This record gives sequence, structure tokens and C-alpha cells, in this order.
Amino acid sequence: MVVPIREVLRAAARALGIEPAVHLATAREIWPRIAGQALAGVSAPVTLRGKRLLVGVTHEAAGQEVRLRRSEIVAALGRELGEGAITDVTPVARRRLPDRGSGQGKAR
Repeated sequence: MVVPIREVLRAAARALGIEPAVHLATAREIWPRIAGQALAGVSAPVTLRGKRLLVGVTHEAAGQEVRLRRSEIVAALGRELGEGAITDVTPVARRRLPDRGSGQGKAR
């Protein structure tokens, strides 16, 4: 029986208790593809609170777009991270955004 490496790594992350941090790092890395370049320029995943992804936005209009596209963003993240990994996306005001792919930030 052949098991895809993605599933092996996902199981290992879960067993080590680092799955939320892996989800956050992956969400940051793929954010431009999920959100689009324009929105990604003024927003970025900041932290995870359970299964809710907090997305930092530097402009009010970006927060509105994140709210309007919430279900689309959650579905796209589900395809990349596994269904149910992230169940909600909430914009939060930030002056600075984390670097793309940065491991900084907290996943709880």
C-alpha cells in the first residue's frame, strides 16, 4: 500500500503537536495564490485561533474584501490544507504584515 507523502507528513505534524503551526506557515506561503496578488499586497495570515485564521489587513477595503470572499478563501485553504483545517477567516487591522512564508506568529 502506497501512502502519499503529504498524508505521512500531515500525520507526523499532528502527532508532534505542530499541525497548527504548519497550517499557518502554509497559509502564508500560498496566500498570494489564494487571495490574488492585489489583496495579498495589503493582507497576510497573521495567526490561527483554533480553526479560525486571522488575516492582517493594512487597509479597510482589504478587510471588506476578506469578509466578502470568506467562503471562497476557506474553501481554497481547505483544498490545500485539508478540509476542516481552517473553518473561518477574520480580518484584523495591522500596520505591518508578517513576511510571506515566515514562521513568525502564533498558532493556537
